[in-house]
Amino acid sequence: MKNLNFLLFAGLAASVSTTCFAELPLVRQHCGKCHTGRKPKGDFSLHDLGNAPSDDSSEFWVNSLERIRAGEMPPAKHNQMTADEQSRIEAFLRSQITLYEEKTQRPTHVPPRRLNNREFENSIRDVLLIEDIGTHQPTAMLLGDTLHDGFDTHCDTLSLSEHHLDQYIVAVRSILDAIIFSGPQPASKRYEISSSRLRVTDRSHRKREEKANRTVESIDILDIRKHAYFDGFETVPTSGRYHITLRAQAMDRHVYDQERTGIYDDDPIRLRAHMGDRTKDFDLPEDSVAEIELNEWLAAGTSLQFSFPTDGLRLVGNGNFKFQYRIAHDFIKTNRPKLYQRVITEEVPKAKSRSDSPSHWVHWTKYWQGPRPRLYNATVEGPLYDSWPPKRQIALLGENPRVNHATAILKPIAQRAWRRPVADKELDSIVNLVQTQAKELGDVEALKEGIIAILVSPSFLMINPEDATPASRFSTRLSYLLGSSTPDADLITSVNDGELADFASIKEELQARIQSGRADDFLREFPYGWLQLDRINFMAPDIDRYPLYEKKAVNEDMVNEVLAFFRHAVAENRPVPELLTADYSFINADLAKVYGVEDVPSDSVHRKYVFRDGRRGGFLGMGAFLTLTADTLSTSPIHRAVYVMENFMGIHPAPPPADVEIKEPDVRSARTIREVLQAHQSDATCAACHQNIDPFGYAFENFDPIGAWREEYAVALQPTSAADTNAGSGKDNGAKGKNRKGKRIKEPTSIPIDASSTFLSGSQYSDIKGFRQLMQNDASRDRFVRCFVTKLLTYANGIEPQNFTEVEEIVRASAQHDYRIVETIAAVIDSPLFREE
Repeated sequence: MKNLNFLLFAGLAASVSTTCFAELPLVRQHCGKCHTGRKPKGDFSLHDLGNAPSDDSSEFWVNSLERIRAGEMPPAKHNQMTADEQSRIEAFLRSQITLYEEKTQRPTHVPPRRLNNREFENSIRDVLLIEDIGTHQPTAMLLGDTLHDGFDTHCDTLSLSEHHLDQYIVAVRSILDAIIFSGPQPASKRYEISSSRLRVTDRSHRKREEKANRTVESIDILDIRKHAYFDGFETVPTSGRYHITLRAQAMDRHVYDQERTGIYDDDPIRLRAHMGDRTKDFDLPEDSVAEIELNEWLAAGTSLQFSFPTDGLRLVGNGNFKFQYRIAHDFIKTNRPKLYQRVITEEVPKAKSRSDSPSHWVHWTKYWQGPRPRLYNATVEGPLYDSWPPKRQIALLGENPRVNHATAILKPIAQRAWRRPVADKELDSIVNLVQTQAKELGDVEALKEGIIAILVSPSFLMINPEDATPASRFSTRLSYLLGSSTPDADLITSVNDGELADFASIKEELQARIQSGRADDFLREFPYGWLQLDRINFMAPDIDRYPLYEKKAVNEDMVNEVLAFFRHAVAENRPVPELLTADYSFINADLAKVYGVEDVPSDSVHRKYVFRDGRRGGFLGMGAFLTLTADTLSTSPIHRAVYVMENFMGIHPAPPPADVEIKEPDVRSARTIREVLQAHQSDATCAACHQNIDPFGYAFENFDPIGAWREEYAVALQPTSAADTNAGSGKDNGAKGKNRKGKRIKEPTSIPIDASSTFLSGSQYSDIKGFRQLMQNDASRDRFVRCFVTKLLTYANGIEPQNFTEVEEIVRASAQHDYRIVETIAAVIDSPLFREE
């Protein structure tokens, strides 16, 4: 009892103990045997903690608290610690960490960083008061942003170089050239585009013979890789607004079976207009011709094209689109035998190897009756201007811009760009530049140079500058968190007036921005980065083994599932833990095929679906997670375990020790990944880490590389002779159980999957259902919420939070509101870690 009283006193005292943590009697009794000495288990010694947390050891203290709090240390099979003893050690660790952080006053200041590319584009859009940066891809030459744990907002990766600056100057000049004009108003012209002037080309613009069904009145887009364009108006001649009318119609949506075409009967046939990198989709009617209208500001040089956007028509053959025409061949052969005989005898050249097949499927294009858009004729009129100069230019520069008014003209632009009040004298150097250039360029072009100077200055390109006021930094970071752009005047005023000084006002502002669409960037970019969805095709599933994944672009459906699910959670203010283990998700017909679900509408729309089998729902059941953690042909419990630990539990397993020689085990008799890993863990050094890691991964072994359910591993046996080398290749050998030479091969064997495991805490599960239940206990819930908060702060601040105590306060605030996601986000924004208090 004396030892316990000492530990309790030490845990509650207001000073740091002078006794090494490892030497405390209770710690030595329960932890010393494994974590002291020359070879401590897990390569972790209690002596690493020292007497108290320090800059070098604070992470060890936090990790120790986390492991004890989760019941993982001491491990269940060695644990003789009572609940009271455990709570006393937790209290001691927590108090020492708190004392250290209070004493050191760990900084909450967020360092400056450069705008990433999407923030750069959005900010210029809002500074210049335009709909986007332009249709002529003015930022295409910018260096791509490096990701840090999936996020493109990390300070360490967003530095500013001279090369960046040169690129920014070129990009901004190109943007301004498309919206600011000098000289006389360009003349408008009307273009009449008959069907004969509609052309179809592939995306590479290679000169090839046109392959399209054409009549005197129309042309069809048969190939989803093809684009239609207007002969005589391939690109926009002059920047301005253009009014475009195109007559089009959907054709033959229900002739062929949807299982052959891959286009669902309940999906509309769409036409996509490509205006440079801006696109708009239109649903086409089937029983009439529609007039599609575009009224767009287009930059000079913009290409204007139209395509058929669908993930279908690639199911036949090896997925190459040319094989779609086999559907026409098979349909006529079955349903119109007389026509079929005439075609194969009179029109279509025979293949050398087969008398009843054409030499190339393209010979059946004119008999194609698959879903497709039909285009008739079009008109283009432009450039059109509401005034001269255009109203957008007047809004930016005024009706009669002159260089002697440069300060007054440039000041509001600078204030939007620099996100703060700007004094006249701050613009002196830029005004001097404008005045110097005016004699040679004229007033408008000289003012354009001034705007370029504003938009390539550090005050625009860098956020979180050291000399900014707290109000300016807060409004800027809040705006970039939710909208990835510069703060609007209302937000700046609200912050300056103290209207967002507490949790309640932050929550109200957050809800208003979510409902109005001003948080859409956050709802898309944060979950995309958090789950590292950019990696989904890094090791894409093998196309021969999993053809649906590639042929139907299922990876896009998986990404959209995550985004729809997260948006729903925020819009409905669901509890944060529900993100992980909800019994529902948002799926469409293609995902339903992967997930083995039947009662889903036959279309591509993502809808809420409640899973009844306990296996799926939430992040843990999503194909995106299951696919990006798998290899091309196989799954890895380790990959999935590390992903779950790092992205959902906030646990960062240590890499193998650099100074330990790990001998490769004999795995020649191993048949499953579990057997391979068990052989690997015959090394004690490896076993110590894998006992912690593996239980987070085995639960998912029933999910194959695309996330489909499986009960067994299919293990293909090695061919018994050189003639059997085609076995298991995924190729059709013409006869089941035989190779291409007709010799019989051994059938693959199947091994039942064991998806069970035991955590160090003693918690066990036998399958994914049990694992999901364990992820809902208090320890897992708190870990996930803490991880969510940490990821959100990393995305928002550009650095990982280092203040354990403040993160704990946010988690507590979340718990007080039943972990509701909007309140949790508001607690993050209201915390000192975001406010920098």
